[in-house]
Amino acid sequence: MDPAGPFGFPPATGANFTQTIHQKVPPALKPSVQPLPTPFVVAITGASGGPGRAAAEVFAQAGATGLVLTARSIAGLEETKRICERASSSTKTKNQNPLKATLVVGSVGNEADAQKLATAVRDEHDGRLNMLINNAGVVSTDESAWGPFDKIRPDQFEVPMQTNYVGRFLTMQALLPALMASPGKGTVVNVTSICSHLTSPGHGAPGYNISALASNRLTEMAAEVYAVDGGTGPVFYSVHPGAVATHMPVGASKELFEAMCTDEADLCGAVCLWLGRNRPGWLNGRYISATWDMAELQARKDEIVGAIS
Repeated sequence: MDPAGPFGFPPATGANFTQTIHQKVPPALKPSVQPLPTPFVVAITGASGGPGRAAAEVFAQAGATGLVLTARSIAGLEETKRICERASSSTKTKNQNPLKATLVVGSVGNEADAQKLATAVRDEHDGRLNMLINNAGVVSTDESAWGPFDKIRPDQFEVPMQTNYVGRFLTMQALLPALMASPGKGTVVNVTSICSHLTSPGHGAPGYNISALASNRLTEMAAEVYAVDGGTGPVFYSVHPGAVATHMPVGASKELFEAMCTDEADLCGAVCLWLGRNRPGWLNGRYISATWDMAELQARKDEIVGAIS
């Protein structure tokens, strides 16, 4: 395989950090072999489609008893709920708790909407929350987002930063009390992008890339802040979902988008499920790609931990 990784990504991006690169869920990460403890409640932002919807279905298949799903589209959320209820009913036995899915319409970049999630957890799920997947994000809303700095509209920095960075902070701030009050103290995944490591022209929209990098650092800082609990507090991970064909960003190259986006939407959800079940402390605060092979990643634990110790 090209040592520069797909599409010329340099090694520092981690594009090929493991020898095995996955584009779909490998057998070891299938929901059927990753059953969740009961009860288990997970909140997912951006759940009206794409990786967010796919993650919700993965957790339903794995036996989650509660889903708190948020997005700006009620129609999309209702479809996600139907998909998850079907997935749950097909995998649960008569003695298992039925799935309860709560829908919250709102924007993650809005403080009041973030608080709606906390209210839903408190009122609909008895205050229990085991995991938060901060998936909602935006790349661009104008073609200028992909241009040189002197051509980019200022809002093409402001909009992605508000959603992809400030929005993740607001959601974490609203839900951390419930996470820390629940058994296991909770797991947070901030869905990021390989673009957070890219600076070359043609490799992403600058405003988006920088917002993803800010999200990574938010994850790192949260891990440091809550590490004072001696490893008994919540854990935090940044996860690149792979290149998934969802809505093509405004101004992006259609040809490049279609050529690159070949990873399946549920791959990220399966890796999030693995993180939520195992909560590996040595990965706390770190960037992970859903395309990596998790067994190979674990085999490199000593190398990874030792590199910065």
